[in-house]
Amino acid sequence: MFHYAEAIRLLLHFGALFLMVAMFACLVGAVRGPKLADRIIAINMISVKAILLVVLLGVSIEFDALFLIDVALVYALLSFLAVVILARFMLQVKLNKARKKTDEEKKEG
Repeated sequence: MFHYAEAIRLLLHFGALFLMVAMFACLVGAVRGPKLADRIIAINMISVKAILLVVLLGVSIEFDALFLIDVALVYALLSFLAVVILARFMLQVKLNKARKKTDEEKKEG
């Protein structure tokens, strides 16, 4: 006889395994990324997959594990904040390089 609970548990396990493989692929992309922006995007993708994994764990545990969804929300907020800070830092570095370049061109000309 087919049991839906077993099928759902098996599906959750395969989903978790797929997320872990995808996280590993993103980690490889973060290491091999040619630019800093590519690495930041890959790390952001890893954090999104980690959030999904925590939510999946919260759903798969049979006892009351709703606190894991709260943990995932806090982690998502921190991850978003980190990406915004890194993007601002990258923008500031590019602006400083552009200013130095224009200052050097003004001195030469």
